[in-house]
Amino acid sequence: VFFVILCGTIALGSWSWITMWNTNVHQGYQPVQPIKYSHKLHAGVMKMECQYCHTGAFKSKNASIPSLNVCMNCHKSVKTESPEIHKIYDALGYDPNTAKYDSTKAKPMQWVRVHNLPDLAYFNHSQHVKVGNVKCQTCHGPVETMQEVYQYSPLTMKWCIQCHKRTEVNYKGNAYYDNMIQVHERLKKGEKVTAALLGGIECAKCHY
Repeated sequence: VFFVILCGTIALGSWSWITMWNTNVHQGYQPVQPIKYSHKLHAGVMKMECQYCHTGAFKSKNASIPSLNVCMNCHKSVKTESPEIHKIYDALGYDPNTAKYDSTKAKPMQWVRVHNLPDLAYFNHSQHVKVGNVKCQTCHGPVETMQEVYQYSPLTMKWCIQCHKRTEVNYKGNAYYDNMIQVHERLKKGEKVTAALLGGIECAKCHY
C-alpha cells in the first residue's frame, strides 16, 4: 500500500509540475487569420526581406504589423482577381475598377496576434535585430517555409536566458558597444558617469 501511494504521489507531483511549468506556453500556436497570407510564398519563394513589411523590427520596440497599404504596393496590379486580395481592397475601401479609395467603406483588418509576451517582460526588437544582429529566424523559426505563421519558440524566461548565455557579443564596429567601452574607460579614470550617458533619458526607458 505504501509503495502504491508513493508511486501515485510521485506521478501526481510530476504531472502537476509539468502542467504548471507549461502554463501559458503557447509554442505551436497557429490561429486562423482573416487573410490567407503565405510567408512561404513572399519570404521564401519571392525572397522578400522581413523588414520590408515589419519595418519596426530594425528601429523600434515592436516589429509592427504592416499596413495594408504596404500590400497595395504590389497588389494594385498583382493577382487582382484573387478573393484574398479582394479582402484587402474591401478593408481599404478600394475599387480596383476605378483605382480609387472610398474612406467611408474602409474598415480595420482584424489580425489575430500570434506572439504575445506578458506585460512584465520588456523586449525590444531593435536591440536584438540592429545591435545584436540576431536573425528573425532565431526566434520566429523558418518563417520562409511557413504557409501560415505559428509560434515556433516557447518564448519562456528559461529559453531567453539560455540564448543570452550562449550568444557571443560581437562588439567590433558596433556603435552601441563603442559607447559602452567609452563609459568603462571613464570609470577606470574615476570620472563621473551619469545615467544619461547610459541612455537613461531615452523615451523608451520609461515609456514602453
